[in-house]
Amino acid sequence: MNPSYFRIQLPKEKAIERLYKWDHCMPKEIIKTDSSHSVQVSLGSNGQWKGICLYVYEKRGWTVFEDLSGGYMAIPAETWKEFAEKDNLVVAGYNDAICFAELVVIIDGAIKKEFLEDMDNPEENVNYGELPEKIDSWIDVADFVDKDTLVYSEKGDVYIF
Repeated sequence: MNPSYFRIQLPKEKAIERLYKWDHCMPKEIIKTDSSHSVQVSLGSNGQWKGICLYVYEKRGWTVFEDLSGGYMAIPAETWKEFAEKDNLVVAGYNDAICFAELVVIIDGAIKKEFLEDMDNPEENVNYGELPEKIDSWIDVADFVDKDTLVYSEKGDVYIF
């Protein structure tokens, strides 16, 4: 598996505006869909990603951006802090096929945790900060991701950049 997402504690409309401002990019396409078709609508007729693809929805005061195509992986916490501004943000993902994981937690604009473990590039690994949950390996991040009750929505929109 290789689930990856970032979520910010903002209403969807404000979170989308913030993403456009931060990433300096407007979507080429927005498709209303459900979770079971989010990947399918993100692929072109050749079976390749149409671009950077995010499945976006709002849940309990958070906007969740599921990173379908991997375009938002391995971004440093300081860069995510610019996106978060003073809001709470969680960036998490893992790939169990290559033993890779990342986790960034920003609370009230402060970096509380930055973790990156990449077995192929160990010189890039980072483990900064503390959380109530123990995060010392890619397996801990996978557990964090798999238990995150905010990540899943039957209905959402795919944004293709």
